[in-house]
Amino acid sequence: MDNLYKKLPQMNEILTKYEGNRNIIKEIANNVLADFRQMAKNGEDFETSDVYKEIDNKLINFNPYSLHKMINATGVILHTNLGRAVLSEKSIARIIEIASNYSNLEYDVDTGKRGSRYTHLTDIVKKLTGAEDALIVNNNAAAVFLVLNTFCQNSNVLISRGELVEIGESFRIAEIMKQTGANVIEVGATNRTHLYDYERELDKDISAIVKVHKSNFQMVGYNEEVDTKELKNLIADKGILLYEDLGSGSLIDLTPYGYSYEKTVTDCLNDGIDLVSFSCDKLIGGSQAGIIVGKKDLIAKMKKNQLLRTLRVDKLTLASVEATLLEYMDFEKLKEDNPTIRMILEEEKSVNTRCQKLFKKLQTIDGIDIEMVNSFGKVGGGSYPLDNKNTYSVKINTDSPNELEEYLRLSDAHIVATVQNGSVYLNALTIFDRQIPEIYETLRGYYEE
Repeated sequence: MDNLYKKLPQMNEILTKYEGNRNIIKEIANNVLADFRQMAKNGEDFETSDVYKEIDNKLINFNPYSLHKMINATGVILHTNLGRAVLSEKSIARIIEIASNYSNLEYDVDTGKRGSRYTHLTDIVKKLTGAEDALIVNNNAAAVFLVLNTFCQNSNVLISRGELVEIGESFRIAEIMKQTGANVIEVGATNRTHLYDYERELDKDISAIVKVHKSNFQMVGYNEEVDTKELKNLIADKGILLYEDLGSGSLIDLTPYGYSYEKTVTDCLNDGIDLVSFSCDKLIGGSQAGIIVGKKDLIAKMKKNQLLRTLRVDKLTLASVEATLLEYMDFEKLKEDNPTIRMILEEEKSVNTRCQKLFKKLQTIDGIDIEMVNSFGKVGGGSYPLDNKNTYSVKINTDSPNELEEYLRLSDAHIVATVQNGSVYLNALTIFDRQIPEIYETLRGYYEE
């Protein structure tokens, strides 16, 4: 065993051998030496050359970044774990332009005086939604918190039990409402809430009624909820705020494209809702942010809330979201330029063509057993939970599907596939043409090397 320890090179020898960042080399070398010390302790034989070979391998594959690009082969367009929306080229270009220069983030070019970051998106949001005013914060959870903290602190708020949803990472609407200082009063039953359930609570000095769009699930069977128009009529002239958290809210009605009906932001405002909040990185297909739209006087009050500074967005988010929203002014171009909208609306024939391209490329790999099969995709991101989109996948038949899935995931390309019934599936809906060569090289490495 002592002889094994003598085979371990000294750190100064290692640092002399390699050129580059000494801190990185030292960290990698220490980790490798620790592994070989354990081998020596266990009596496992090795040579000094093995140590250097492992250091070489670690240095070649070293990546200082913990955030990686991934290839989404799951067929879920807005995959929360994979970063949701992929940004358009225009959005990315705007980020680069603003990041590499000074900007008028809080500078009024016309007057030469201090300006506000909250004015940059107001005009485009008003045009797209018909709202009186708008305010952007760092995500929709922040939007919910800001609205309730501004208008409902230390007061009673009504919400249907059927809308007390939980979304990713145990984010529960009831808990965030309580954190704002609001006193939450639940009305109705889990599956059925009636207008009279709200009406019988109005004598409790109610400050707001909150509606939460159940976009990440659907209740079927014996269920009922109250339409927002009915609620607006119920509280007319009572000074009660009507607020809807639209979650993954869309600016487009997708029913003409075969999807089930989900309220758009404009639908909410047309129903008379005072304030509506929604995400930018879901159905809109932009960067993570939350937008609140509605009555001008209410938006003005939220701008005076000291909490707003902790929830504000930076210049890069503003640049990106503005570019994304401007794309909505030309719907035909939007369908081409916005990756999220393109995939949501992509025709089945187009997905088939891309899947064939992937299939034909992978067919050239020795030893691979593949089929091109009918499949389906999902919008994801807490939207259209019951809607499936017809797509196509390359099905890889293998005796070790979990091993192959892990290999793809841990490869340099970081391909996230799915395992179903003992086979690995690559869903072409969420694969880009430019990623096909990477998928090919990764699988070739698995089968031919």
